[in-house]
Amino acid sequence: MLAVVVVLLLLGASSASAAASSPEVTFYFGLERPESRARAAFFTVSQPGSANYRRFLGARQVARRYGASARTVRAFRRAARRHGLVTRMDRSGVFARVRGTVKRFERVLGMRIRRTFDNDTPAVGWSAPGVRPPRLAPDLGRHVREVVASYDRSPGRRGASARGRAAGAAQATQPGNAGTWTGGCSAARATGAYSFAQVRNAYGVDALGSGPRASMAIFNAGEGLPAQDIAESASCFGLPPVRPRILLGDGQAGPFRRGSVEPQTDLALVRGMAPGLTSLTLAQIWETPELWFLAPAHTLAAPRLPDNLSISYGACERAIRGRRADAFLRAGARLFDALALRLGLAGVGVFVAAGDSGSTCDGQRFAGVSWPASSPYVTAVGGTRLVLDQSNARVDEVVWNDLEWLSAENGGGAGGGGLAEFSRRAPFQRRLRLPGNRRAVPDISAHASLLPGWPVGMAGHWIEVGGTSASSPLLASAFAVISARERAAGRPPLGPVNGLVYSLQRSAPETFFDVVSGDNGYARGVPAMRAGPGYDRASGLGVPRFDRLVTALPPPAD
Repeated sequence: MLAVVVVLLLLGASSASAAASSPEVTFYFGLERPESRARAAFFTVSQPGSANYRRFLGARQVARRYGASARTVRAFRRAARRHGLVTRMDRSGVFARVRGTVKRFERVLGMRIRRTFDNDTPAVGWSAPGVRPPRLAPDLGRHVREVVASYDRSPGRRGASARGRAAGAAQATQPGNAGTWTGGCSAARATGAYSFAQVRNAYGVDALGSGPRASMAIFNAGEGLPAQDIAESASCFGLPPVRPRILLGDGQAGPFRRGSVEPQTDLALVRGMAPGLTSLTLAQIWETPELWFLAPAHTLAAPRLPDNLSISYGACERAIRGRRADAFLRAGARLFDALALRLGLAGVGVFVAAGDSGSTCDGQRFAGVSWPASSPYVTAVGGTRLVLDQSNARVDEVVWNDLEWLSAENGGGAGGGGLAEFSRRAPFQRRLRLPGNRRAVPDISAHASLLPGWPVGMAGHWIEVGGTSASSPLLASAFAVISARERAAGRPPLGPVNGLVYSLQRSAPETFFDVVSGDNGYARGVPAMRAGPGYDRASGLGVPRFDRLVTALPPPAD
């Protein structure tokens, strides 16, 4: 899974000064806003027992209360106009899209802007790489918190791809599907994977129903979901047709083409856990991580908000937020936090895969966690290996680590987990007995192993996949089913669930299967995180027992 290579000058790209032709581009300026108040409101609205628990705001209310003030916006627009720039505020109130020529931006930022071309997406891009942040003119700078000088545009992928292998690649000594395949076509069964119905039974999701009126959004970075793949998956598992709403990224002329198997994995798990889902949104954005904040921004601006947004992409946190990281990557990460926070205030939970490189940072020879899973405003989802009996009941569940049987090059991996370097411990984790004061990852976990994996259809072929790219949409959609039930009963959706799950682990521990064995060791010399009773940095709180969890839900505030 999470194997994003962070390269501002895209792979295979040619670079040249853009000043000669000076085309128009759009860069992003995060404005001064009441971020401390927004953070406090986020943790209050997502914490059971608080006076505002699940008292969510509409998207416009979020912008009015926690976006830049009208005075700040007017002053910024006037200053931008003096520099020959045109501004358009995002509906979130967090940032402005600022349009101008490359020459003007080079003067405003005090930086050389480079043009690139990516053959894979394909996309033309402009960026101003460098660790040093821009030196804005005082009339602009006094209103600005972040600048992301990066813009991609369709001309006239690599994400955190799901780990996969061809059907029949498993050896006899490897763990396999000891349960009973239920539902699904023969081509999917031939992969040797678990069926979705098997795991819905084991996790208690069946007790929630099929999820009519559940709504999900899936994050696509530089790759998309062709209608053929959506239809084949629905046909194989007897699912009703669904036509996704596609939210195009800035500068994107049309939906992305088929890329890796990541979008198909997200689709399979979302529909597998919520077969009655009636609303699906594909939030598409360019693969450059500094622009990923635009996906939650577009989601927040959509006519209908989803129950949850699932993200199965990421990169080493240090590469995004560290001191040596590009200044615009750091700014983009701050804007991502701001937008994920505001989605939460509007009642949308964000679930992010914790990574497939165990206790390492993207497989490198040092410990670390993946971003954006390290954000305190998302639910970081780790990985387990679920073992079933013939009746599809859980026999055991351990930390996902397939490296005993599969090399990393052949699809082996381990669930990401550890301590963040650049995010402080959030209120929901303050009672944990952990060293330091950093955010711990993951929060909760679900099946991510390839032994067995999940059946996914792509371009007319069925393969077996795994990784936290699967466990994130699995849990996001299962919680979306609960949110749909709550809305049908006249109550608000669950929204961000971190406050809920940490509270339930203390008050109703039977709502989780506590993973107490296994570790996420991935590379020699990097200490593994080991499972144990209660919270651990290999599996988080464990795996939700959804049939029990739904009966233990605390009520929303009056």
